[in-house]
Amino acid sequence: MSKYLWYSGATDTTGMALAEALEIESGKDRPRNKDIIIGWGTKTSEDVNLGNTKTLNHPNAVRKNRNKLRVLEMLKADRGLSSNIAKFYPANRALRAVDRGEIALPLIGRKKHHQGGKGLWICLVKSHIEKAISDGAEYFQSYIDIKAEYRLHVFAGSIIYAVKKIENPTEAGWINQRREKIQEHAGKHNVNLDNTTADYVLGRLVKEATLPDQIVRSNTRGWKFSGIALNTMPTSLRNAAIKAVEVIGLDFGAVDCATDMNDHPFIIEVNTGPGLQETSFNKYKEAFQNKLAEMERPVRPNRVGRAVTEARQAIRPFPGTVGADNANNPDNAAVNDEGLVQMMNAVRTPAEARRVMDIAMERN
Repeated sequence: MSKYLWYSGATDTTGMALAEALEIESGKDRPRNKDIIIGWGTKTSEDVNLGNTKTLNHPNAVRKNRNKLRVLEMLKADRGLSSNIAKFYPANRALRAVDRGEIALPLIGRKKHHQGGKGLWICLVKSHIEKAISDGAEYFQSYIDIKAEYRLHVFAGSIIYAVKKIENPTEAGWINQRREKIQEHAGKHNVNLDNTTADYVLGRLVKEATLPDQIVRSNTRGWKFSGIALNTMPTSLRNAAIKAVEVIGLDFGAVDCATDMNDHPFIIEVNTGPGLQETSFNKYKEAFQNKLAEMERPVRPNRVGRAVTEARQAIRPFPGTVGADNANNPDNAAVNDEGLVQMMNAVRTPAEARRVMDIAMERN
């Protein structure tokens, strides 16, 4: 089967590396006539119709995830996740919400579409909110007093890798991270970078940096990711991360999340094309290899459909139950214990289980 990894300009470095490791085609352009498409931070201006093409992170789901305000609304609307989303208001309602005591300062202003620490305003007083709105902030969210911050890599309903943000306040580390970013940017735009000059400038700039930054905990502000064992973090946070990916309609994603000083779990956002290092890269490579192999396997016969037919042929309606008026029509027969056991023994997936429940409850 032909496979294609569809990345964007912001996710091309890792996207190309993954495609090479998986030995599949890749690019920023929409593919044609492919059997399987992986959306790796895919950027489209409108929804796309891929027909019957199999996908991992459909580009439409990735596009939906890019609107961070819309995603917060989706997650907040889910009963299982509502308490895991910090309060937020769109810009046109934020000041009124503060005046009414519906949300308390400090607030973080954001743009609907943002990456990393860009498009962020720290609002300590109401005048900061007004200025942020005039500068382009589109929504505001309660500031979380973070105790611990994580990135959980979710793939097909499971966490394949987990990292925790830890302080990395060394000047050398700050300079190295900024140098790598500058070199990457220069390379993309065919700019010859004078490394000596770059190091001199970065050496001067680091003197003005506050490391680590306690507000924006990014790798450019004195923080780094460190791998951790899943059993060292709260189960509630793990479950919320998995649920968030599912609610957005994604097959995989890197979930930025945190616990506050009371150990309450919060979902911050989900990334569909995260930058990966050695361990996380290998985890994704293995997960994709296994999933692609599964998607390429021939479709097996519908076990439940076959079991249902056999079970219905073996059972008869009980007197006085729905279906008893038409014993010659097995589709209308109430399912007795023997038939139900036969069907349940054939169940292998949630979809199959739902089908059995429909039959048992006579919703067929």
